[in-house]
Amino acid sequence: MAPPRAGWSDFGWQGLRLRVPDDWNLGRVEGDRRSGYARLDDPEIVRVELEWRTANERVREPVESLVDRYLASLEKKATKSGVRFTAQRRARFLSDRRWLEGSEHEVFTWEADFRAHNLALRTSAGRIVLLRLLSRRDERPSPAVETVCRSLQDLSAEAEWPWSVYGMTFAVPAELTLESHKLRSGHIQLSFERGKEVCRVQRLSLAGMLLKGAALVDWYPVFCRQDLKDLEFELSPGEVSGHAALQVTGRPRSRWRQLLRPLPWLNPRPRLRLDGRVWHCPASDKICIVDHLFRREEEQGDLAQRIADGYVCHEQKAEAEPRGDAQLPAHAE
Repeated sequence: MAPPRAGWSDFGWQGLRLRVPDDWNLGRVEGDRRSGYARLDDPEIVRVELEWRTANERVREPVESLVDRYLASLEKKATKSGVRFTAQRRARFLSDRRWLEGSEHEVFTWEADFRAHNLALRTSAGRIVLLRLLSRRDERPSPAVETVCRSLQDLSAEAEWPWSVYGMTFAVPAELTLESHKLRSGHIQLSFERGKEVCRVQRLSLAGMLLKGAALVDWYPVFCRQDLKDLEFELSPGEVSGHAALQVTGRPRSRWRQLLRPLPWLNPRPRLRLDGRVWHCPASDKICIVDHLFRREEEQGDLAQRIADGYVCHEQKAEAEPRGDAQLPAHAE
């Protein structure tokens, strides 16, 4: 595995966080907070695979047994493919294991068509996590292996979960569940739900080209007209991270005005209120949007402002946008 050519950035998903080289970006993701899989690629090959599932504490299977089954399955697949497979249990590729003391874990390697450095861990938050770093067999070991392994954190027991993908970094309350995501070149959106509440976090690249000299107050209602069509909304000045921002306040249109519009009679749209923040970050050439949709005034709180205040925008380095083959289906976690 070659040493990283650039800096480092965070990857955060479903309560897990890693520190990875800047050019390792999300290539695939599946599952939800209970169990899932994420893959990070560099421009050439898969570099990281991360699997997680909630541990069954009633039938507590040792991590060692899970590794036994995992390696047996890999060996069976390699044999069918005619590929030589070797594995080393309790490997010593981590120079410092003090951070693993007191946890049930196993460090091991295997080789087939690729070489893999693996960490299997039962976290204090009650999850089984398998972290796998891949390299070509002809590559020399890289310090990145230890750095990435040591950065692994399971924060699923925390009150807020960090989310970080393609340099878009923010945190939301743990009870907000990821419902859908869109990872497209130039436009990233993650949508979370808590009962009837919805929270959308978006980032748009190439803000200068999108705005074309227009003020944000004129651009936003046009770009978000579909999201605003059922609302009476107002725009007022605000501030996020030192940037001038728009504070968007919306309430459902009157029922009389909605009767004049075609409606899906079998599944009418819910009548939701909106509290949002929109700002332009010139340093990163991004437009950032945080929307909180809720049913009753008393549910508003300060959620939109809190998420916006914790959203990293102008401190970001220039990052690679999702490639075409990394697009993920909507409504899949």
